[in-house]
Amino acid sequence: DADGNDITESGDVEQVIMFVFDEEEKIFKSFYLSASEVKQRKALQIVMDYPGHSLLKFVAWGNLDENVDYSNISDVKELKDLYVRLRSADSEQTDQRMAYSPSDLFYGTISVPVEYGGTTSGTSHVLEITRKTAGVTITSLNLKQWNGNGEGSYSYSVRESLDTYDMNGNLTGTRSFYSPPATFNKNGNFVAPIFYIFPAAFGKSIVVDILYNGEVIFTADRDSMGKPFNAEVGRTLNILIDFKATLSINVNVTPWNQVFQYVEYL
Repeated sequence: DADGNDITESGDVEQVIMFVFDEEEKIFKSFYLSASEVKQRKALQIVMDYPGHSLLKFVAWGNLDENVDYSNISDVKELKDLYVRLRSADSEQTDQRMAYSPSDLFYGTISVPVEYGGTTSGTSHVLEITRKTAGVTITSLNLKQWNGNGEGSYSYSVRESLDTYDMNGNLTGTRSFYSPPATFNKNGNFVAPIFYIFPAAFGKSIVVDILYNGEVIFTADRDSMGKPFNAEVGRTLNILIDFKATLSINVNVTPWNQVFQYVEYL
């Protein structure tokens, strides 16, 4: 995880697709590992005839599903064919695209020199995969009262990420924003439960817009102390916006999938 702890047996990784490329970055083999195989630390044995390749590059993606577009295994012929891209939703904005929230994605790579000679197995290598998404929650207190008790449609917009991880696991592509599901709870707070995003573009912090009937009525990119909204990979960014007489914005960063519990004193 983000703290360097081994979470192999936690079940967080539900499946892994692993690609193996040769020294010329041409596809050599591909493998699929299930959740149980990951938890059991199943070893993959690579056997090749001599003379063969001098180097093998392993690339693994975990938890790829319908929430993202990604390389079809059968279409991958070279390393450059690999990508993972946010799925796009319809949007009226033209300078950036609205994206669906990705899943809890993992990525890792390792290059291994090929050993020849002898009758015993070669050296074992471990491919470590790490998270590639950040978690975010947003809670707004007294929003409707602040907006004159308007009974229209409220929503959040969170921007912006680049929409693609390339063959080397680096962010690239088109600027994208998210519109996470959000509702007013029984206490009247406007809450977007935890959702996942790619990290902010160009090392910037994320920006949160609140919309009423499709129009932006409030924007924030930092808390009341001036601390930017930094969505860290492998952690959860909890944003609390309090629209009482004195506007207050608080941010708490918690471990993965742990939501900070705000307590209201009436």
